[in-house]
Amino acid sequence: MKQGLIKPCSVDWKAVGKLIQRAQVDLETAERNLDDDPECGYSYAYNAMLRSGLALMFSRGFRPEIKDKHLTIVKYTGSIVGKKYEDIMNDYDFMRRKRNNFIYEPDIPCSLTEAKNALETARKFTAMIIEIIRRRKPQIELDLK
Repeated sequence: MKQGLIKPCSVDWKAVGKLIQRAQVDLETAERNLDDDPECGYSYAYNAMLRSGLALMFSRGFRPEIKDKHLTIVKYTGSIVGKKYEDIMNDYDFMRRKRNNFIYEPDIPCSLTEAKNALETARKFTAMIIEIIRRRKPQIELDLK
């Protein structure tokens, strides 16, 4: 908050649940698209992480400010999960930058192996976030598949 990157908001458990549910859909969509379009699979894997991180923020009563939202979600999530998950947070930030390159630098390739690794990272990340949210509110219904 001191840096002006996040602002307080009311905790909305319904929104948290919807973001986690949508992250699950993103993971499924990434899986379906891997072979036909690795970049699409990679992007959906990243979206699952983005939505999960945002769900974590919402569950703590915060949301990102307008500027640098994606980076803010990475930084906030890293501050919550700590050093224990430093590797997965580094992967998440790398994926954020790579996905940004797909949009602004269309000649950047994405291999099938890279997309599969991104999906695996996104699955681990999403499961980690779900566990953290459930520790805070065990009764939350997330309707996971």
